[in-house]
Amino acid sequence: MSYKTKKRYWPFLFVTDVIGGIVCFWLRFKKFQEPKRIVLLRLEHVGDVLLTTPAFRAIRKRFPKAKIDVLVRDFSAGILKNNKNIDNVIVWNAPWLSNLGEKDSWPSALRFISKLRKNKYDLAFDFHGDPHNILLAAKIARYRVGFGARGLGFLLNKVVPYGTGHVIDRNLSLAKALGADVTNKQMDLPFTAQDASHAESVVGKLGTSAIVCIAPGSAREEKNWLNDRWAAVADYLVEEYNAKILFTGGKKENTMVDDILGKMKHANDTLNICGQTSLTQLAAILKRCSLIVCPDSGTMHIARAMNTPLIGLFTVENAREWGYDEGNFRHIKKFGKEAITVEDVLNKIKSMRCLP
Repeated sequence: MSYKTKKRYWPFLFVTDVIGGIVCFWLRFKKFQEPKRIVLLRLEHVGDVLLTTPAFRAIRKRFPKAKIDVLVRDFSAGILKNNKNIDNVIVWNAPWLSNLGEKDSWPSALRFISKLRKNKYDLAFDFHGDPHNILLAAKIARYRVGFGARGLGFLLNKVVPYGTGHVIDRNLSLAKALGADVTNKQMDLPFTAQDASHAESVVGKLGTSAIVCIAPGSAREEKNWLNDRWAAVADYLVEEYNAKILFTGGKKENTMVDDILGKMKHANDTLNICGQTSLTQLAAILKRCSLIVCPDSGTMHIARAMNTPLIGLFTVENAREWGYDEGNFRHIKKFGKEAITVEDVLNKIKSMRCLP
């Protein structure tokens, strides 16, 4: 068996799973009963949560009378702010996901898990497959569905194969395992009239020209492109398409954007709103853009949810799983940030014909 972890862990995981599978074999035969309360575990990045919203919708339709809670990180919770398929969003920064900003302490985590147990969940879905998540699900829910691809799958009542297709399909496979209709793959990211009004005020500052959004940052530095190449692309868009450039991202991207602006000839034709928007405000803004160019990031998935033409740059992850290659939703995949050239991006923009 191969695991979705570093290979040095495989022997330990294999032995653990063999022994655990023997001890806990009875879990596979536990009778499934219609749940009254469901918890969905999605403790990762913004993009991970957004890419799971089709599965959330499918689960809601499959269990319309159940109360559905979702467990997410603090920086991802805004994605579900207006999602009608969720009854309750529980924010928790799990301590085992150390690469994702702030995290809870282990003593505090144990107290939090004890509180979760009082909710008496009938059913838990874990959309990541992290062994810690599976242990959590085993602690708080009577029946568990998830992936065993990272180990401890023997604690699940229903183990679903970890597919190699797009992550939206992978997430939906958990809902399908309990009989949900998974034909609708559209991501859900509703925004309010206030969000739309805010977007109108932002894009109004750029005039009537085509607006191209560049969101240069991602959660992992190795996914990011080179600042001088971002500057070259931005200048070309201004010169050839009379476009205005909108830079977006979190507060930490301001340093990156300042460096890009310093390398541009047409910095006056740009607007930097990094760290100035909520996730739903960002969605409303991207809805108004003509094109977005960015690395593999949450912003890329928000743009796709808004049906905004996009180009995603992939230097690390599998673009087949995480990217888009249909109509005006495209990706460029090369290994390493140096490999993607300015010409690669400009040729892709020209081929899409989404700018006037």
